Amino acid sequence: MIQLKHIYKCYGDKKIFTDFSMEIREKETLAVIGESGCGKTTLLRLLAGLDRDYKGQIVLQGEDVRSFAPNVRNAALVLQEPVLWSHMTVKENILFPLSRKEWKNCRELLEKIGSGLEIGALMNRYPDEISGGQAKRVSLARALASGRELLLLDEPLSNIDEETKGKILAFLKKEYVGSSTIVYVSHDMEEVKNLCGRVVRL
Repeated sequence: MIQLKHIYKCYGDKKIFTDFSMEIREKETLAVIGESGCGKTTLLRLLAGLDRDYKGQIVLQGEDVRSFAPNVRNAALVLQEPVLWSHMTVKENILFPLSRKEWKNCRELLEKIGSGLEIGALMNRYPDEISGGQAKRVSLARALASGRELLLLDEPLSNIDEETKGKILAFLKKEYVGSSTIVYVSHDMEEVKNLCGRVVRL
């Protein structure tokens, strides 16, 4: 279980959270919705441990997230804008969270994720050789390949055509819903209804 306790967060004079508390159950798929600027992305950054400038407490696995070193967080974050290493191939970007030793045993993992996200044919390309929608899927693939228990997904399927989106949702539902804890930010209520068991509106 993840607990946010009495969170206060602001950017300058703009208050984002004021005495905000919530719980995220283990292995649930939780949708976070709300108007632009209400704090959805900020919430994901707080849960990922990337933003530590707040008051209150966030407890993950029984420990305050501030106690975790950034390189040992058990969370994978997918941002709205994909962030890929330009000098690495798609395959190398996907495997980046893993150690080089683990790379040798990742063939089946790559095939499963590549097929599920329909990027299997892109593995040897570089980020500047793929489209924006494909880059988003590579970013999602990297999070899934990381093996992290907590997946924080910020509009992961925006700018993806409806047919491909439907296939990816089916893949996520089959392979990850119920086995990972997922916090899913989206403006698309059809995605939310298809994938998520609970909805929080900010």
